[in-house]
Amino acid sequence: MWVLLSLALCLMLFFWMIAWHVWGNQNPSSVTYRTKPKEFVAMVEAFTKKYMIGTDNGVPVVMPDPKKDVFMLGEQWRWTPVLVLQKGEWYKIHLSSKDVMHGFSIQPVNMNFMVYPDYDYVLNFKPTEAGDFKVVCNEFCGIGHHQMLGRIVVIENDEDLKKYNYDKTSLTERMAKVAAGGTAVTAAPMSETEMATAGKELFSLKACSACHTIDGKKLVAPTWKGVFGSEEEVMDEQGNYSKVTVNEEYLRESIRFPEKKKVKGYEKIPMTVVPLTDAEVEQLIAFIKTVR
Repeated sequence: MWVLLSLALCLMLFFWMIAWHVWGNQNPSSVTYRTKPKEFVAMVEAFTKKYMIGTDNGVPVVMPDPKKDVFMLGEQWRWTPVLVLQKGEWYKIHLSSKDVMHGFSIQPVNMNFMVYPDYDYVLNFKPTEAGDFKVVCNEFCGIGHHQMLGRIVVIENDEDLKKYNYDKTSLTERMAKVAAGGTAVTAAPMSETEMATAGKELFSLKACSACHTIDGKKLVAPTWKGVFGSEEEVMDEQGNYSKVTVNEEYLRESIRFPEKKKVKGYEKIPMTVVPLTDAEVEQLIAFIKTVR
């Protein structure tokens, strides 16, 4: 009797699964594109620059137009950007990974998807209630897995932005103001203050905040607070230790070749080489000098 009951239950669930796929309201998308991490990162950065309205703990915050393509990137160890969406509007969300496989879990509604490098997974998404939702990585992705939390904020109107201390001034507009006498960041020579402002934006856009902090707290890499001018003990590629002064020359080398000299206590943590132009490196250094 129990065998027959179990068989009947299995058959019922099997056919119910088919019915749910056809008539269910929460079916995952079957739209997937091949991509490369470098290509997808470039699309995420362009999307972020267009719609950015602020930062949240070093992560860019964007408020895209409804019915437009929205991009979200998983990387060790953060989700970027923070999405601000309108309740009741449709969005086409593109998901991909920069490095390893991540699990994309929206809580507390418990929607779960897998995010792979080399694949652009597309979700047709309409938030049906306002609120602050967390994006959790539920696939172990390395030493910083436990801190990999993203955010999706759903609002009903622009007034709701005040609850989260966001504003609607885009990154492009802010950076245009930073550039002296031009409409682009590189239109005119920048002062040290202007370079530091641009570097602060890069700190968010280039995912530096995934590993480094600017408030003294420890993540998986040394904090930038008060680091400029300090003395650090570092290990070279041969395993020898020495003391160095954190100056501009050292920072340039560390940004370009992070494995050459690793700060004591962080020797076993791999550092990603972030593609930056010479101008962007100088802007980051200018920002690091201001973090006190």
